Amino acid sequence: MKNITRIDQDSKNTYGWFVRIRRDGKQMSKFFSDGKYGGRDAALEEAIKYRDKHLDEWNRLAKNAERPMHTGTKSNIGHNGISYSIKKKKKNGRVYTEHVFSVCYSPEKGVNKNKTFYIPKAKTKPEFKKNYELKLKEAIEFRDKMMHKIYGLRYVNYKMKKSESGK
Repeated sequence: MKNITRIDQDSKNTYGWFVRIRRDGKQMSKFFSDGKYGGRDAALEEAIKYRDKHLDEWNRLAKNAERPMHTGTKSNIGHNGISYSIKKKKKNGRVYTEHVFSVCYSPEKGVNKNKTFYIPKAKTKPEFKKNYELKLKEAIEFRDKMMHKIYGLRYVNYKMKKSESGK
């Protein structure tokens, strides 16, 4: 039975059904004791009701509930799905440098998309830093928007959990 486990521990006088549900980094669990619910079968009935109620609620709120949520691996700048690179380009015999953020996301299984954010050139380090921060913010907002579009509240819950944990 999915998400339900039987526990029979004679040494601790513990008998019942344990429901564990884990979705998108959130976990909930509850024990249904045979003694409290009037026997093994009645406790199982209550455990099934509890499990089904919470899974139905999760499926109702989740987009692409059947698809595992892939948030991407940490990149070279510490933001999942966003990487920073410096590209050397040649134009009219001159070599110049482009600073770029690449945002990756997968709108559907087997399809990968990429959007590029070019960091404007700057004459001073403070000006470059400002341009870098602005484009990074723009890239993060874009990726969050795409991930929310793909996964709905599942992604919102993931971001909230991530910000609460300080990661």
